[in-house]
Amino acid sequence: MKLIKISAIWCPSCLIMEKVWNEIKDTYPNYEYISYDYDLDDEAESFNPGNILPVIILLKNGEEITRYIGEKTKEEIIEGIKKYEE
Repeated sequence: MKLIKISAIWCPSCLIMEKVWNEIKDTYPNYEYISYDYDLDDEAESFNPGNILPVIILLKNGEEITRYIGEKTKEEIIEGIKKYEE
């Protein structure tokens, strides 16, 4: 599974979610994690992040299976990961 985070340095919610993102990375070290900056990385636009940040997208076999928009708890995101684990 691959997790993609789209955030921005000016976004307060993104700063709050950084801790959650790092905790998830520690909990699931075997997944691939990619972080994009909303303003600096052209790749971020290909995921249609919208206007509310951060956006965390879960991909499985190259397909988007779910996305989280705005501040979420670690538990909410882990619940989604567990739902789609093999």
